[in-house]
Amino acid sequence: MWSTAFTSSRSHFVETARVGIQAEPPSQARSKASEAAVAEALRLALGDNSKFRLILVDRGAEGSVRTVLRPEEIVVDEDSPLAPKDPPPPRSELVVVARLGGDCHRTSDACVVQTRRILDGLGVAKLDGLCVPWPAALGDGGDDPYHVSADVKRQKRLFLRTWKNLQPLVEAGSVRWLGTEMLETWQLERLIEAVAPEQRPAFNLVSLNLVEPRRRTVTWCQSRGIEVLALLDTTLNKLRAGVEKETFKTLQGALGLDEATIILRWALQRGVVAFPTLRRVIDEGSALTSAKKYEAWVAKLQGILRARTLHIHSPTEERRVHLSVESLATLATLDREYNDKERRYNEMIAAKTKAKLKPMRTAAKAIQGMNAFAGGVSKLLVKAPAEDDEEKEMEGAF
Repeated sequence: MWSTAFTSSRSHFVETARVGIQAEPPSQARSKASEAAVAEALRLALGDNSKFRLILVDRGAEGSVRTVLRPEEIVVDEDSPLAPKDPPPPRSELVVVARLGGDCHRTSDACVVQTRRILDGLGVAKLDGLCVPWPAALGDGGDDPYHVSADVKRQKRLFLRTWKNLQPLVEAGSVRWLGTEMLETWQLERLIEAVAPEQRPAFNLVSLNLVEPRRRTVTWCQSRGIEVLALLDTTLNKLRAGVEKETFKTLQGALGLDEATIILRWALQRGVVAFPTLRRVIDEGSALTSAKKYEAWVAKLQGILRARTLHIHSPTEERRVHLSVESLATLATLDREYNDKERRYNEMIAAKTKAKLKPMRTAAKAIQGMNAFAGGVSKLLVKAPAEDDEEKEMEGAF
């Protein structure tokens, strides 16, 4: 499989950085408590027990990440949830990827200003990766299956302008890799055909789950040397009750693993760099009211984080989580888009076959009717001479 090449030396992301943690901005309702929960989750993820080394920084989460990366700057009480604890891993061991906002295309220098603001907010001199989104469409563009409308041309022009203006940051070493965010294959094609080979994106950030595995996008990117970073939904919320959930539960029972570990390993074995969903458990840490609840939350989060890195830090190679070909094939049957296309294809073939068979059946009925008619005539022709002979015999008798 081509995807396996991205777990080796061809990958920008080393084996220990193929599972990352997403630092999301704190909620507005409890911003202080939420910021502390995000920071604490990040500390635990980067600790010796979990050993995450990849961080995806959303806009607005720079403060929480800086709290962890630069603890010497924090001046708070020792018992404060924001108080620094264990020192973070060296910056050289971390891979930090940031996301630009949709307004980075607003003016020609907006992307550069925003990138420098992110660097200042994080307190770092260099980003390993920078995700650039596609410009938003103007209203409802209507049906444009070939993506040739005037608005698409406008979006392409703005994106290429932003991409070009970010190149000096790459050349200066402020950004190591440029990547794209949530781009479809047709958008990536527009980019690749317009830039030099050395300016092509290093990765594309997408959103994945079991029933929407983005199979075409993943394969397209990997065949062109573009890695896929995935915001991975590790729950079963997307599965429909019935066949889909029963299929997964049967496999889960055979493997003896929790659902999130199976889904994460499914993504990794497809050659994807994954950011498993942790929002729910981090939100729980934003509403703690006692030290006892805090300790219980930390224990729960540590268990979840350790489970996410079983494929990396298992004591022996034999104990690492690895799904068999049969298990992967079973999970592939949950691809709803593929199943819908296959069903529509079968229905189309059945309809065409029926249309072709109809005149054949009509002709067969006609031939059958002709044969029946011919058979009746032949019987009459055979029967007539017999009656004449009988009349002659009667005449001879008289």
